[in-house]
Amino acid sequence: MVSFSLCVLFFFIISKQSGSNIAPVKEVEFPLMPMESEIIGNSSHTIPKRINNFFDDMFSGLKEYTFEVKSGDSITSLLSPIGIPYSEILGVSKSIDPICKTSELKPNNDKLVVKVKPFDAVDGKAKAELYSLEIIKSPIYKVRAQKVADGYRTVEEKSDITSELIRREGEISKGTGLIESALEQGIPYNIIDKFYEVFSFDVDFERDIYPGDKFQIMYENLYSDRGDYIGNGEVIFASLYLNSRHKEFKLYRYENEDGRVAYYDETGKSASKTLKKSPINGARISSKYGKRKHPILGYSRAHQGVDFAAPAGTPIPAGGSGKVVFRGWKNGYGNYIKIKHNGTYSTAYGHMSAFKSGINVGTQVNQGQIIGYVGSTGLSTGPHLHYEIIKDNIHVNPLTVSLPSIKNISEKEISKFNSNKEKINIQFAVLDKNFSQFANLIDIQKIDIPVSE
Repeated sequence: MVSFSLCVLFFFIISKQSGSNIAPVKEVEFPLMPMESEIIGNSSHTIPKRINNFFDDMFSGLKEYTFEVKSGDSITSLLSPIGIPYSEILGVSKSIDPICKTSELKPNNDKLVVKVKPFDAVDGKAKAELYSLEIIKSPIYKVRAQKVADGYRTVEEKSDITSELIRREGEISKGTGLIESALEQGIPYNIIDKFYEVFSFDVDFERDIYPGDKFQIMYENLYSDRGDYIGNGEVIFASLYLNSRHKEFKLYRYENEDGRVAYYDETGKSASKTLKKSPINGARISSKYGKRKHPILGYSRAHQGVDFAAPAGTPIPAGGSGKVVFRGWKNGYGNYIKIKHNGTYSTAYGHMSAFKSGINVGTQVNQGQIIGYVGSTGLSTGPHLHYEIIKDNIHVNPLTVSLPSIKNISEKEISKFNSNKEKINIQFAVLDKNFSQFANLIDIQKIDIPVSE
């Protein structure tokens, strides 16, 4: 089916030239003159100075300065040393403030690009007329004030975002885990975290992962329309083959007719379950479910949950959506929360160092919402989360209990899902080194490819 679809793909590349996922062509600026820095006046700030290019020298005499905002900086402290009078600083601030507060510049994030017309220094002090000021908040958003006859004209400038599909794959090597192996393939941390999240309902990353297991992933890199890299987008496809279970798990990102985005397996079954088996991604299991010798009390008794070792203060997400029915101290559990999810399931969390502010009895929480932090309160030998799943008022093993999916693809929508799945398979296939230039020409929303039912 994929071979047939690849043939169809090249036809559509020629006929449609769909571009919603085309990687942008990056603009390269060629400076006509070198860059230098100077310190003006008594300012401790190093003033970045761009020497006038050819046209500036001939026509306008403008100079451009770029400031990286640091802690303690203000628009006045940045503009005064280059000769801008306070009256002009006040005027441009009033023009910009309705859109972007100049008093709320973010250190180590915002940039100021200033164009000025300099004059001869007076009494050794710089003097200049402000021509324009840009406050750059991100690669895709800035506010620009341009001097006009009666003051300043201020506008917002927002860049469109384009995406580039990235394919990565690897194998778990001896002595490493999934995180280390994924990092070796250049997969960013936040994408690895998403990989954990989508598989966490079916896979125990502590016990199920072994050397030789294989993973594949396709995700987005995002760019502004100028070609500036912004960050990572969504995980579109993920695959994990587990030798211990002789099974490959494939998950596809899909937006259903109600606008809900989720991940589904090849048959349209939701990856999301009512509850998570491992609420903290990547946490090591320090004690399993079942009868054991208590590390403090010294005698054997039933351990009705699973302990996940994690550094003190690690955020604890709710294993599922529901209502908090207990929050407080509970004997050997220390700080403890219990959440009722429906008429069948509840979860419990013990040994917390603290509760998340706003989490109280009666609070409705969503799956993944932070409810507290890992600690070692109660009868505990070190920081960890004690996690329980209760089904029909009976404790069950969180790692082996079979949990229902939240919502699978409906029969009326399965054909559309299958079509979307096939398009993703084509995108992943052509991201092979021989066809990578074509992968981003496939618009999965606009190209219709016949799929056998």
